[in-house]
Amino acid sequence: MSATAAAREMLSPAALMSVRFEVSIVVPFADDEDAIGTAISRLADHLRALARPFEILAVDEDSGDNSHAVLALLRARVPELRVVHAPGRGRGADAGAARAQGRVLWIIEPDVALGNLAAAGPAIDQVAGGAVDAVVVHGHFIIANRVRALPAIAGVRGSRDARRRRLARRLAAHGLRLDVQMIGPAPAARPRLFGLLAPRRAAPSTRAG
Repeated sequence: MSATAAAREMLSPAALMSVRFEVSIVVPFADDEDAIGTAISRLADHLRALARPFEILAVDEDSGDNSHAVLALLRARVPELRVVHAPGRGRGADAGAARAQGRVLWIIEPDVALGNLAAAGPAIDQVAGGAVDAVVVHGHFIIANRVRALPAIAGVRGSRDARRRRLARRLAAHGLRLDVQMIGPAPAARPRLFGLLAPRRAAPSTRAG
């Protein structure tokens, strides 16, 4: 399916009327068995603490390790979890966004979800309240109004930092109002599970747009 066709499909009346959650968390994963379980648990706990209805879409980008087995063990504890498949590596963000049903879209990788999530709550408030269309937290994640961001997300490629940078540029190019923030260094691409769970102090944000 072309990017244009995918955008039309995602913006169809059926897609726009299918809002069941306030927040859809899209978590693209490949060979992330060392991080995916803790990541999903932390994201679910974080959203429950915010008292916002949510879904988590773990998007398989052709994983070849035990990530699926780890996710299967989580389903009883995290009923909000769905596992979906991307067409290939680097396609997790657009594949997840196409299936999401929330008003607010949160795109984050498993390794990043092991780090500082403190900025997510205020960012969700900003987007849900209409103050901005998207919050770009450099090196960490993107939170956006799902409907407004869909044309920019359709067809996006890449992984981790490269994908986040590309998506941020697309959001700006589509005229969305962005709040660009910095909250300190992102975790390494393949972190150890231990030593990453303590949140880091957030630095003052910078705004763009």
